[in-house]
Amino acid sequence: MTRRAPDQQMTLLEVNVMADVVPLHQPRWEPDEHLTEAAIAGRLRLGDLPRPERAWLIAQLTHAGHTTDTIADWLRCSRRTVQNVRCEPVAVLTMLLLAAQRATDQAEHRARAAQVTPASVVDLAREVERLKTTRATLIDQLAEMRRRCDTPCPPQIVIIHPPRRRTRRGPEVTLPLFETGGTPCDI
Repeated sequence: MTRRAPDQQMTLLEVNVMADVVPLHQPRWEPDEHLTEAAIAGRLRLGDLPRPERAWLIAQLTHAGHTTDTIADWLRCSRRTVQNVRCEPVAVLTMLLLAAQRATDQAEHRARAAQVTPASVVDLAREVERLKTTRATLIDQLAEMRRRCDTPCPPQIVIIHPPRRRTRRGPEVTLPLFETGGTPCDI
């Protein structure tokens, strides 16, 4: 495309061509750092957040050492929901990322304290970046798969059988208590 002077206007054809251009690089998903404080203050509901942010938030709170019940109370959801979100791939990768960041911080602290070469610190920083890229790629892949699947998953059918009542049945034939027929005993 040729450059124009600021006072020249673009033709309608040029505007339409520019509208059809797809960017080669979309910005990477980044978590909102203020979600943790909002969740602890009780200003969030888990159902109001998109999936990646749910997983990131629960991974952050879990990594900080909060219990499942506490997280469920803060986010106004069930304990089981917190457990299910914690098992999602984004949450697992986020917990791995947080563990790698903690290891990086510890290595930097040891390097400063012991005058160790920063080679291990650089390796851990690369690992953190690799995990961030992996997480972003996974989120993009999950979003694409959800877009491709137009049909919703069928609901799971749970059949609950009522408990069987135990009835005491007597024997089919009852035995007489006394002999019938015959002559009475004489005393």
